[in-house]
Amino acid sequence: MEKRSRKRQVDEKRLEEITLIAEEIVAKKGINGLTLQEVISQSSVSRGTFYKQFPSKETLITYLGIKGLNYWSGLMELAKGYDALSRERLLVLYATHVLCHRLKPINYQCIFIANSEVNRLAVSPELNGILDDRINHLIAFIAECITQAVAENNLTVPNSLSIPELAFFIWANRYGATVASYNFQMEHGDDDLTQKYKRYTNYCLDNMQWKPLSQEINYERVLNHIFTAFYKQERNLAKKMHTTIQPFSITEQVFDI
Repeated sequence: MEKRSRKRQVDEKRLEEITLIAEEIVAKKGINGLTLQEVISQSSVSRGTFYKQFPSKETLITYLGIKGLNYWSGLMELAKGYDALSRERLLVLYATHVLCHRLKPINYQCIFIANSEVNRLAVSPELNGILDDRINHLIAFIAECITQAVAENNLTVPNSLSIPELAFFIWANRYGATVASYNFQMEHGDDDLTQKYKRYTNYCLDNMQWKPLSQEINYERVLNHIFTAFYKQERNLAKKMHTTIQPFSITEQVFDI
């Protein structure tokens, strides 16, 4: 048992070293500039040992994505004590989405690359399973909010959909919008895709009759309260690190209103 524990510690230390080196390379050269040869040359790990754990670039990208998802889930844990109505609590997912994008942009990008079909085909089923488990953890939070909404009598789930299914589709909507926004071209270049996505989300949740409706409560103020109450340090860091508004993103955020 002790031997396995020591081996696990060694593996985790190696993983942290390799992912940090990879992140530095991507920061300078982009994902296309990331090569296993350069990572090996900068690491303390032998070539043979390296390839046992990272047999392909796709495997390394998946590890970077999992690291991003771990960070995202860790942010959500900071707000686990948030005592609010279900639709207000759902905004924790959006707040942490914004912060993960802002503060861990490389790992954030790798979440979506890792989950692409081409990447998944080059990665072991075991590692893909870990990636799926981390994503399912985020979906489970949505299901938790839906369950709370039903208990509050603020939402009725149709008989044709289960709570896990509804949670999945809410996540899939956000996931798909995030991926599509990378290549989306709006009719007017100065439009703010984030605000349009927020209006669309309110439209969808209002049509589901998830109460309180957006006409009854200012959800933008609720969101900023979440940033202030649970993510003050992260919010301030994000404001310093990222000042340019990206019009083709659904995760831009003005923190002070």
